[in-house]
Amino acid sequence: MNVMKYIGIFMLFIAAGFYGLILLSPSEITFQVNEDVSAPIQSVFEALHEPQALPNWMHGLDIAKQTKGDGVGIESEYDLFYPKEMVMHRVITVCDTFTRLAVVGDVPDFFSRTDDYTLEVLDSNHTRISVMVKMKALSMGSRMMLRTEETHKINTATNLSALKKYIEN
Repeated sequence: MNVMKYIGIFMLFIAAGFYGLILLSPSEITFQVNEDVSAPIQSVFEALHEPQALPNWMHGLDIAKQTKGDGVGIESEYDLFYPKEMVMHRVITVCDTFTRLAVVGDVPDFFSRTDDYTLEVLDSNHTRISVMVKMKALSMGSRMMLRTEETHKINTATNLSALKKYIEN
């Protein structure tokens, strides 16, 4: 009987610690990643804004399908299909030809992610890609995911490096 009481108290402390960790986790993170590409700004913009090209450089992405709009423009929408049946719905919110592209993506009841890409001409054959990422937890359970901000930065930098390789080859 005494052992059960101690086990119950121990489990209560474990649960309190777990929920405390969730409550102390950020509900939103923001970070920026840059990559310089040896290609003209037009080539970079074309590779960046074409949903069908996304699986060529976005880690873990299986398929991208346009669901609204004709081509890529403001309010065009598409779905990104990842393993384990995860689908992110994305909407283009800014599309300034050759300079800026912003997309907002949601995984329902999990998180939203805004990627705001800015392109800068360094010279006639070099372009800097800067992406400002804002991630927001849409549920208490997904707040733990935002504790790994450094991992999200590394994953975004890896995607930009893959985009660079895709464009330069």
